[in-house]
Amino acid sequence: MTKTSAKKTKRRGPGRPSKEIHGDLALLRAGQSAFARHGFEGASLRKIAATAGVDPALIAHHFGSKEAFWKAVVNRLVENLMPMLAELEELQEQVQIPIRLRFEKAIRRMIASVCEEPDLGMFFSRMNAERGETLDLVIEKMIRPHHDAFLPLLEEAMRANVIRTQPVELLYFMLWNTVLMTVSYRHVFELFEPTFGDLDQLHAAMADGILNTFFVDAPKPVRPKK
Repeated sequence: MTKTSAKKTKRRGPGRPSKEIHGDLALLRAGQSAFARHGFEGASLRKIAATAGVDPALIAHHFGSKEAFWKAVVNRLVENLMPMLAELEELQEQVQIPIRLRFEKAIRRMIASVCEEPDLGMFFSRMNAERGETLDLVIEKMIRPHHDAFLPLLEEAMRANVIRTQPVELLYFMLWNTVLMTVSYRHVFELFEPTFGDLDQLHAAMADGILNTFFVDAPKPVRPKK
């Protein structure tokens, strides 16, 4: 190694680039959690930085403003949901596969994606309450793309009499919100059923429960005698 290269390495400092990269990701994760719990206005950038274990100045350095930081959090969520959206769109095209199997796969994939972002339900709930530009961005980048990718499968399943016919838009939002909120509030549900605290077990139980509820040929629940 030459003296020049050694000098440059020393000036940069060991581990500095890695710290900046990981600090960026840690900030986005901490920001997502803070926005989910406190909303855009209520979230504190200083507290977000403290949670991420980084200097608050990194937010200004990486993102500039709170609004830009908020958009970066949304963009990270969009990127994480893209594989699911691509798979749902592929399922629309795979008409050689029975719609029952495609619909079941879509449900299980949707639940798996939400389990990867456990506070996503709280995030959506808080944004829905705030309305305005923050909600508009979430609808444009997250809710509408998922709606447009999933709804055709739901409609096809109804046409094929695989699931019971009912108002399709209402059913879509009931399904989506059921998945989101059940995962987000599993810490409450596990007080009544401890296995709900395990995301893998919750994922499987939710998928089975939804499919057994909506499939036409699913066993009907036994109602207690009066």
